[in-house]
Amino acid sequence: MLYKTNIFICWSLMILFIFLPGIAHQGAKLGLDVFIHRLLPYLLPYLVVSQWLLYVLYKQNAWQPSFINNLKIYGIGAFGGFPTGAATISTLVKAKMLSSKTASHLIGICHAPSPMFVMGVVGTQFLSSPKKGLLILVLIHLINALFLLFSQRLFSNQPAMEKVNLKQVQSPFSEGVHQTASILLLVATTVVFFTTVSTVISAVIKFVFGNMSSQFVVFIYSLFEMTAGLEIAHRMFASEAFFSILAVAILSFNGVSIHMQVIVLAKSAALSLKPYFTYRLLHFILLTLIWFLFFQ
Repeated sequence: MLYKTNIFICWSLMILFIFLPGIAHQGAKLGLDVFIHRLLPYLLPYLVVSQWLLYVLYKQNAWQPSFINNLKIYGIGAFGGFPTGAATISTLVKAKMLSSKTASHLIGICHAPSPMFVMGVVGTQFLSSPKKGLLILVLIHLINALFLLFSQRLFSNQPAMEKVNLKQVQSPFSEGVHQTASILLLVATTVVFFTTVSTVISAVIKFVFGNMSSQFVVFIYSLFEMTAGLEIAHRMFASEAFFSILAVAILSFNGVSIHMQVIVLAKSAALSLKPYFTYRLLHFILLTLIWFLFFQ
């Protein structure tokens, strides 16, 4: 069934891209614009530093399971923006410095947008309020911190990792840059692809059913790509009273693009994704509900 579904999706998208090249091009240009102007400036510098630090630790083989080290992983991974947390954790798992069970939970906890993106783009540019951007950032990390404290009960009985013979890392900085390039290529590919898909699907729905409501257009873009969804929502609803809760919901949902980035990185380290989706669903509900009840 899954095989047939994948075949159907692939052929459907290929046919749409072939017969709607102009619209597909328009979607790809929007995706590139979102990546270059909204994501790359906030993601690249931190990714280089975080991956550099990881390879310094990798070279020393000094990482053992503990709450303090889990906090370090959170500090490195969760403040770098999507998908720095997943990249950090998958690197540690592949280096035999983190158990698969711990990593499967941490990959759902060490997951947050870049502080520069939340405050600079969402707060300042979209909501016209750096204070709201800071408040959203604090709430995101408070909820994640609660998840981290709760998860420690699951990690408490885990044995220390065995010492392993690691491959030689001559230059942690060079390895970090190389890993950053791979992650950025993944991010750029998924952002452009899913923005193109959402643009084409929106055009097809509009052709079949006539004019779509602005709400449905925002839903389509936000479903597939978070940053594009925020961009479209800002264009259509920036002056509306409900825009802040809409922006928080889009930011917390993340979109298929970001989830695919995490899935690819998690699968590369053979990690279970059930804890990830559980934490993300709870985070979406809690953040959206708290904002609606107290800050809308």
